[in-house]
Amino acid sequence: MTLLVDTSRQLNDTVARAAALSELASTVRAALPRGSEAEQDGQRIVDAVHLLMERLDALASGRSEGSTKRIRHDLRTPLNHVLGYGEMLLDDVRSMPEPQLRVMLSQVLEGGKGILQGLDELVEDVLDDGHPRATPLPPAIRHRPPPAMMRPDALAGRILVADDNPDNAALLRRRLTPLGHEIVTVSDGAEALAAIDEASFDLILLDVMMPRLDGFEVLTRLKADDLTRHLPVIMITSLDELDSAARCIELGAADYLTKPFDAVLLQARIQSCLEAKRLRDQQAEVLLRVEQERARARELLRVILPDPVVDELERTNRVKPRRFEGVAVLFCDIVGFTRYCDRREPEDVLPQLQRLVEAYEDAMGVHRMQKIKTIGDGFMAVAGLLDPVEHPVHHAVTCAADMLRIAEQVTDGWSVRIGIHEGPVVAGVLGRRQFQFDLWGDTVNTAARVESYGVSGSITLSRHAWDRLTEERGLAPEGRSLGLVSMKGKDEVELVEYLERM
Repeated sequence: MTLLVDTSRQLNDTVARAAALSELASTVRAALPRGSEAEQDGQRIVDAVHLLMERLDALASGRSEGSTKRIRHDLRTPLNHVLGYGEMLLDDVRSMPEPQLRVMLSQVLEGGKGILQGLDELVEDVLDDGHPRATPLPPAIRHRPPPAMMRPDALAGRILVADDNPDNAALLRRRLTPLGHEIVTVSDGAEALAAIDEASFDLILLDVMMPRLDGFEVLTRLKADDLTRHLPVIMITSLDELDSAARCIELGAADYLTKPFDAVLLQARIQSCLEAKRLRDQQAEVLLRVEQERARARELLRVILPDPVVDELERTNRVKPRRFEGVAVLFCDIVGFTRYCDRREPEDVLPQLQRLVEAYEDAMGVHRMQKIKTIGDGFMAVAGLLDPVEHPVHHAVTCAADMLRIAEQVTDGWSVRIGIHEGPVVAGVLGRRQFQFDLWGDTVNTAARVESYGVSGSITLSRHAWDRLTEERGLAPEGRSLGLVSMKGKDEVELVEYLERM
């Protein structure tokens, strides 16, 4: 079997993980009651890790025999023992009052799962049934890399080290700086919080025992703040402070390290935290983009549909059609617009039409009217539909008066004709790809015909709408009857021209 250049680091990293797992498993076994079944399970885990290390060593030295499939099986077997006995042992110690055993066993299980996850890929890359995939390494290079060597895919981060012992902080700086990390050191918890307020970090290495504010208090404050609660923290403890490590993990620490540091274990745990933070940052960025797109979609919908309709659509994913009573419907049309367009270029016409429609939309808000749509040079609006008002016809008439003045001010002498009718309507949303909120019913049809029979530069109401206007406010506005007109599907309808200027 031949070891490859590209996989040497991966194999050495796996060997280092197994060594760290062996040390942790031995610590667990020593902490278990002597002569108990739990201690026997702990010994089985230790033996399984030792067997795994022997087989990894054989793989590294080229002494592994059999097919790739067989070697993979032989490596997985001790890992299965680690995970199986570890899970049973974890269930047995849950009732014990000491939390450190649970913490260490959880670390054993996570370490075994981590090795198992990359094992198949490792064997496939290192071996191919005896045939090398790349140029083999010279024998002299087949050694465990020095602690400062960084994996090609490893992440570099900005790390804050909080430790009141300057020698510890200096040691961490010397070990981590060659790996590409930027290290900032502080000597107590208060300085750590101040540094985090002033700058951003990817990871915190936090000593438990510190003056002024200890690690517990710093961790508690970080996890209570929405701005820092997701910042990964690795606690630094002594070997006799495992109960403190357990408490820190319960408070939200991502991991812990014991002093003196194992260089490989230090690098592995830092990389694990940095990778987890990178994934969370990427997830947060994706969620932010999704929310921005949702906000943009909502904004576009509110351009097309009325706000209450958009709200209902977001709540229920549909808009229920409804019947509304006592709605004033207004139609406005530009007189002679077709002939005007025929004699001019579109670049001369559309800017004026855009200014007129925008000014009309502003007038809608002032008079609590709701724009429904524009149809060519026609403009349709209502009062008393989605925004209930006490006197809908009065709102429509006062808005229409403003619309007449606006047409004189923002256009090149355009004259508009406005018609108003009042009554029940049915409202709803049509379309699946292109939504449109619209109205239906006799009231809508009548209002459109009132406008078409109306007087240029004036406001025309049906007799019914005129009577509602006088009833609503108890006023006697000045008007002129235009007589009876025949409308399709209806009896003759009397029209009244509104003569007052408001």
